[in-house]
Amino acid sequence: MTRLALAWLFRRPVQGLAVLGTAVGLGSLLTVLAVLNGLVEFDRAAVRGPLSDLLVIPPPSEETAAWGPWKEALESAPGVEAAAPHLVAYAIWVPEGGEGRLAMTRNSDVNGIQVVGIDPMEEARVTGFLASMEGANFPPADFNAPFGDATAFGARPGILISDALSRALPPGKDGPRGVQLELAALPPVLPPEGEELLPANGRFQVAGTYQGSDYKMALDRVLVKRTGRGGLRYNLLGRDAPEFTEALVKLRPGVGLDEGKAQVLAALAAAGLPEPGGPGGGSLESWEERQGVFLAAIDNERRVVTLVLFFVVIVAAFGLFAVVGALVREKVRELGVLAALGFSPLRRAALVGSIGGLGSLAGSLLGLGAARLIVANRALVERFLEERLGFVLFRKDLYVMDQIPALWESNQAWALTLACFGVGLLFTLAPAISAALLRPVEALRYE
Repeated sequence: MTRLALAWLFRRPVQGLAVLGTAVGLGSLLTVLAVLNGLVEFDRAAVRGPLSDLLVIPPPSEETAAWGPWKEALESAPGVEAAAPHLVAYAIWVPEGGEGRLAMTRNSDVNGIQVVGIDPMEEARVTGFLASMEGANFPPADFNAPFGDATAFGARPGILISDALSRALPPGKDGPRGVQLELAALPPVLPPEGEELLPANGRFQVAGTYQGSDYKMALDRVLVKRTGRGGLRYNLLGRDAPEFTEALVKLRPGVGLDEGKAQVLAALAAAGLPEPGGPGGGSLESWEERQGVFLAAIDNERRVVTLVLFFVVIVAAFGLFAVVGALVREKVRELGVLAALGFSPLRRAALVGSIGGLGSLAGSLLGLGAARLIVANRALVERFLEERLGFVLFRKDLYVMDQIPALWESNQAWALTLACFGVGLLFTLAPAISAALLRPVEALRYE
């Protein structure tokens, strides 16, 4: 029966076009989806930015939060590899020479900024801090002491800004290095009603830049030393400020986010520290939860694109339906002969169904193989389109990627291939039923 089905299916070249249409439809879907998967992963890495696996914000309290007990408790959890503190403050700043404009907050030269105090060595254990400095346009002179030495006579505390933010500063002999910024921040604890509110000002000197993976976050985020003579707490917030306002936690390989959260909560409870996210406030969340809205948006976009492109496969299946239907009408006499020779209605339906099934299978496998080949050689395809046709898929001056991103997910590809095969079988069901209901006498008299 398989031999007969293949002979009928590929007897005429035009009937092979239905198989080719299915292959083109599925191949286009899988290729576009692989590129979209690559873009999604690229976006996930970008939106994660400097965030670690888990982010711990301690509950607010009247006592100043000390980092030592929290560090010991967090790193005692079996799934935690390292933890790093952040002391976050919000300030306004103007370039050097415009300090008087701080009194006019509506001035366009006054910018809101997030000042993050870090411990460089601990930060490097948790995030890609070292890599961000290595890839920067103006990296600090010493990666082990990126903020410089604030104890020297006349030295100002060092500050690191992003490459994107450095373009807003006036150019100097050594790029942005050496430029001084006047920062004005509110005190960590607001005074009671009726008492005077005194903002704190501090002058910091740019020690270098870092490469921010999240462009939006990098525009208003600067890094300083957390504590010590050149630190944020000493120069801007004062001794009443907490030692840290959030902690970044890196999990060991193989530890899931939910499992890591449970271990962190258990370790904090064992140390007698307040539960973040409990009745006292604070929070414990993963980086995916912190960026949940954006991640949900791009995942939804991927699902919508997959659904829209799958209609191309359905349209190609209509071609297979038309070919098999025409083949049944053309082979009426042959089907009548087979019926007279003892082919039951079920066997005649199986014959026609196998024709559609073989065509759908051949088209699905061809589409799968073609898409896999294109994705694996996408650099050659991109170069061919650019050199021979003058068509540029991703312009380097518009996108931050230098080649077509792609991520081939085998489970996803095979699932869509099986779905394409199933759609092809479904569309040949009607011709198969028509062949099963055919009467031998009428078929033999067919002219």
